[in-house]
Amino acid sequence: MTTGHGRGRLLLLGGALLLAAASCASDPSATLPSTAPTSTTAPSADAGARPPADALDLEPYYAARLASLGLRLTDRGGLIDVGGSGYRPSATGTHLALYVEPIGDRTAVQYIDGIRDVAAVFADVFDRWPSLESYDVCQEPVDSDGTQEPEPLPVTQIALTREQSAAIDWTSISIAEILRAGRADPPGLALSVGSELAQDPAYAAILREVDAAQP
Repeated sequence: MTTGHGRGRLLLLGGALLLAAASCASDPSATLPSTAPTSTTAPSADAGARPPADALDLEPYYAARLASLGLRLTDRGGLIDVGGSGYRPSATGTHLALYVEPIGDRTAVQYIDGIRDVAAVFADVFDRWPSLESYDVCQEPVDSDGTQEPEPLPVTQIALTREQSAAIDWTSISIAEILRAGRADPPGLALSVGSELAQDPAYAAILREVDAAQP
């Protein structure tokens, strides 16, 4: 299991998710201003249990729904300890880091919709595993020719605590509402978008919608 060595990490500090300088989405020109459908039948978890430590062990729970979105889990991420000793893989961690990659080509609009749709796929992690306190999920770029670096900068990253996720209606929330939640004070979630997607006309249009709605 790899965990994005050399990229920023999500640290749970005082109950708030903060993107540290080394996180899964630390493209220096990424936007950080800125939350989808839910679950098919899958194995249940014992009360109080944590999810499997390795990311690919989650495939029985989520592979089918991700495939319907044109995505699959990677072997990066897994269960993470974000305590005093820093961000490290741990079978007793309380943060779940997830990375998904496209099965084929993917448009900017699909990445934008995926911010919501992928988060909705994993929205039940807190119900399944009551010991979890937070999770994040990164959408990775398309590896069209098989030469992509082992741990590429993700296109998007969304992160939520248990309390933040519980406050979201994943069946009705829009992408614009997700961006507004990320800008709220206190924030309703953490969202990072890579610079290329942030400059795409479709994403820029949503940002203008959010800005126009600001009081």
